[in-house]
Amino acid sequence: MTTTTTDDASQTAVGPRWASLASADPHTVASFYTAVLGWAITETDGRLTAAVAGTPVADIVDITGVDGSPGWLIHFDVDDPETALTAVSTAAGTVLAAGGSAGTAVVIDPNGTRFALRAPTTRHGERPAHGTLAWGELITDDVDTSAAFYHGAFGWELTEPTGPLGRREWQTHGRPFSGLLPRPLAMPAETPAYWDVYFAVDDIEAAVTAATEHNGTRLMPPTPIEIGTIAVFLDPAGAVFTLVQLTTEEAVA
Repeated sequence: MTTTTTDDASQTAVGPRWASLASADPHTVASFYTAVLGWAITETDGRLTAAVAGTPVADIVDITGVDGSPGWLIHFDVDDPETALTAVSTAAGTVLAAGGSAGTAVVIDPNGTRFALRAPTTRHGERPAHGTLAWGELITDDVDTSAAFYHGAFGWELTEPTGPLGRREWQTHGRPFSGLLPRPLAMPAETPAYWDVYFAVDDIEAAVTAATEHNGTRLMPPTPIEIGTIAVFLDPAGAVFTLVQLTTEEAVA
């Protein structure tokens, strides 16, 4: 059932706007993503920052220097971080860390899925360019709890399921910006629920070839879904991510 917004839900968490990778081999994976996504990498105090056409889009840190698990951490913008963190707690989420780099806060939803909130950027409404973060997808074991939490904390609406896997879209003000996928049968039971990151590519076949040639592990071949064609990979250090060649203009809120 599609949820509806409430007066006290902020609808201020939008995006995704940023992603951070905690990796056991930052420089190797930086070279990998550069080959696949065309990133330009700079390093400051051990943190690698990736940029596309001069605009920073992601960062990579050594897992030994951060708290938490290896892998990608998706970030959403919030207009009022303090209010958003209060809303997370009220909706039965947990604030793990606040006041980090760039004013970010790491939180977990009631199903134990980590994501981050940060102060807003000026990037709104444009079609994601090659190499930029284009979409997020929550892969969850409990759709009802997820729907209730994100709606209660942020006012996100959830569309009806579509396709053989029952994918849904998160929306604010009627505009889609991310997805929700019930755990697929092929996903190992020991793999925890997570927020997947989707990076835009201009040519999915070329990107898949580049990822394979640079020691990525393909988990899913190019497959059409509602927003375009996707392919799922592990990077050389084992972090999962998705490539997407978009066929819709409505990929960023």
